[in-house]
Amino acid sequence: MKRRFYAAVLGAALALCLGGCVFKPVDDLYALPVLPQEYRDLQATIDATMNELGAEYATINYGSNTSTIQLLDMDGDGEQETAAVFLRVPAAEEKPMRVCLFRQDSGQTYRQHVILAGPGTSINSVAYEDLTGDGSRELIVSWQLSAGVHILSAYNFTGGGANELMNTTYNEGYATVDLDQDGRKELIVFQQDATGDGNNRAEYYDYQDGVLTLSSTGALSDGLKDVVRSESGLLSDGKLGMYVTLELENGYVTDVFTLDRQGLVNVTRDAESGMSLTTAWTNTEASATDINNDGVVEIPRPQMLTPPDPDGVPNQYLIYWQQVDSNGRSATCGITYHSFTDGWYLTLPNGWDISNITVARDDGLSGRGERSVVFYYWPDRENGKPEKFLTIYRLTGSNRTARSKQPGRTVLYSDSSAIYCASLDVKVWNCGLDEAGVAQRFKPITAAWSSR
Repeated sequence: MKRRFYAAVLGAALALCLGGCVFKPVDDLYALPVLPQEYRDLQATIDATMNELGAEYATINYGSNTSTIQLLDMDGDGEQETAAVFLRVPAAEEKPMRVCLFRQDSGQTYRQHVILAGPGTSINSVAYEDLTGDGSRELIVSWQLSAGVHILSAYNFTGGGANELMNTTYNEGYATVDLDQDGRKELIVFQQDATGDGNNRAEYYDYQDGVLTLSSTGALSDGLKDVVRSESGLLSDGKLGMYVTLELENGYVTDVFTLDRQGLVNVTRDAESGMSLTTAWTNTEASATDINNDGVVEIPRPQMLTPPDPDGVPNQYLIYWQQVDSNGRSATCGITYHSFTDGWYLTLPNGWDISNITVARDDGLSGRGERSVVFYYWPDRENGKPEKFLTIYRLTGSNRTARSKQPGRTVLYSDSSAIYCASLDVKVWNCGLDEAGVAQRFKPITAAWSSR
């Protein structure tokens, strides 16, 4: 890798010379890029702090902020005036973890500002949000004590030091959201009842009188194994909600929380069963998302299709996407077919009679780099046979371009590893789509990141 880097640097230098630049000594062509002085000074300050503490760099396990050195704009002025560095002091038994903040002075030199000590074996995650509403961001740190057990702390920085706004133990996850829409973020902490009595809950922390206070709690669904995802989004009636997806023993459920006069409330949870029954699902890798980009989060509800040939054929499903309002009522807003095997999905037109549709995979040519999903029109289930009217192909291999140009095929999408194309037979069924309509409704599946 280093040799390739040097070659690239050398090639760039030669290109400059050929463009009329003055030749330099050969040794200069192999010199590594020089960091600006302020960053060299920062590294020197970090090295001095590590030597003083006897520290080593620490790992951050989850989230979007996992670098051991992070440059930050904490005061919201558009300039990265703060560097956060994450360390571990092996000799410190009680609180070996360190978060060191360095700030630039008037001369653009980084100076040690504050050092926070925390317990545990690593740092689970960090976040930076405005929790107090003053325009500056606070630091949120999850200290990992052991697998599944963490301490969550939040700090703000005034004057020359740090103020701890909250400190609580938790065993699932947390999220930040401005649920009351007052211009500052709140913390929602997810707790699983370790006693097994079903008292799983979401704890709502709001900033009051200089601290983050536990102001209310809302019940999570019973049967919780893990909180796998949480995100804020609008409900179908325009109110802001928090969508929390839980893994259960036999599937998943999305609890939907809003804020009312009494505090945090789970609007989808059925009190009698202890579950959000209308937002539970199995048999799909899909999860709650804004599938149609209207700002409202939709929840998947898969429905199995009757197979065209029941002998040894894997079950296929359509996904009915549900929107929820602030009273917990749900309604279907769209239907998709997701091919997680091939990495795409198709949004079905509203006018299709789903009772006349079925789907099957055809991987007979997978050895040649061609896999496909076939949509059948089957209006007479008793006496008629299903007929192919739409096939979507995933083509790989060195000949994929040629295969995509076979008669009747239209390219839908391509990336560095595959070409996706379709063939449509309107003679079998005039489904209301042409090739352009299929391409418009075809989308690649993108990976969704979730924080813990």
